[in-house]
Amino acid sequence: MSEDKNTQHLKMLGRRIWSEANDLKRTPEALANETGVPLETVQAVIAGDADEKVAYQLVKTMVKAYPISLTQLWVERDDTDSGVHVMRGASSQKTSRIFDRRDRDGALTPFYEYRDTAMSRLAPFKPEWIQPIRVVSDADPDNPDVAYNHGHLMHQLTFFIGEVNFYWKQRGKTYCREMNTGNSNYITPYVPHSYTSRNPDKLGLIIAITYGDQVRQSLGDFGHMGSVAADELAGDLRDALGAFGAKLGRQLTAESLGARELVERLDAAGIGRARCEALAAAAALPTPQELEVLAEALNVRASDLLVSGLGEQEEVVVRTETDSLVRAYPDGNSPTCNLTELARCRHQPNLKGFEMTLLGGAAEFRHGLHEYMFNYGDTPVSLSWQGGHEAVLDPGDSAYVRPMVAHSLARLPDRDEGHLAVVRTPGALSDAVIDEYASYPAEGRGRASREDRTWF
Repeated sequence: MSEDKNTQHLKMLGRRIWSEANDLKRTPEALANETGVPLETVQAVIAGDADEKVAYQLVKTMVKAYPISLTQLWVERDDTDSGVHVMRGASSQKTSRIFDRRDRDGALTPFYEYRDTAMSRLAPFKPEWIQPIRVVSDADPDNPDVAYNHGHLMHQLTFFIGEVNFYWKQRGKTYCREMNTGNSNYITPYVPHSYTSRNPDKLGLIIAITYGDQVRQSLGDFGHMGSVAADELAGDLRDALGAFGAKLGRQLTAESLGARELVERLDAAGIGRARCEALAAAAALPTPQELEVLAEALNVRASDLLVSGLGEQEEVVVRTETDSLVRAYPDGNSPTCNLTELARCRHQPNLKGFEMTLLGGAAEFRHGLHEYMFNYGDTPVSLSWQGGHEAVLDPGDSAYVRPMVAHSLARLPDRDEGHLAVVRTPGALSDAVIDEYASYPAEGRGRASREDRTWF
């Protein structure tokens, strides 16, 4: 780590400690008195001038002294080069590991080869190069040579390269789709699935981008609450009426408001008595107008009560070349690349995947999502990013780009068109988080990430 990056990390850690001290209504002097850490040391840590070991010792001391979590003080190191991390195909190959699964005869034989691709401790995803080793000659979802997994906590977008069969289990049924290069899918957490190759002479590949969203970031709370209580709070989006009942129930219990009182409020707002009782009992879904009245009665936004049901076709989304939208970027007059949209799911609105074909010139991007890219083509491409940085991505190379880092991708001179699989995910920067930040006064909100004063 360069001295500049190390200094930046220590300053961020110091500002985080100061912010937490503010929340605890502790000045640097109070921290020193209550933790036994010399005031000069506390001040040096807050200023980012202390040694790393000294800074982390203060963090440990604060966690022991106060009812706060280590995660509230922890600042991850930036392992990128000015916002970008590149992993070479050769480095990826060194991470190769093979996993066996039982075949139709019950014997453990090779099933998958896994390789890591570009990851960062700042990123929400864990993208992997996976080669299905087992070969099948049919598309039978119940083929005894197919070994299903048990599903996982992470959302997954898969990009297919070559001839690969995709299998999944959903609502008591099994399915299989024959996939080819450029096809993609989205898989909801905990849906069992599997992959095999169809061509014994050229095994297929998948690039599996698994990522954690809001539930993954809230596992501590879920763990303390327990699954029974979590189910009570959440309902099930497969049952829209039941999910509305769960949402309404959360608001009523949070407000300590009984259904009878809600009926009176709705009745006073002009909704018929019978309809009021049906809505308060979650026996009917509200109309848009009724939703506004309900929200007013509960002092929340209408969107806080809105239910968008999960359709069966949304749990697993499969997209092939016949149903993929292709568009020129930035426009049709002077395109630098073609973007083919990969599998989409409206329940993951900030999951954006593309097959990107680089045509000529620099395709420039800057957005608020974490971005992953994999060069699956046969020719190198150029990646440039802010600060004058540049790298050539050879076939098999991959890269991570941090949110709001300006970058561009380009076809190399005298080379064929470049081909990339590109996937973007939100991480902790969800729309709800950005909306909350947007509500802060402009003159003060910069302190959220870099506290610079004692406020009380």
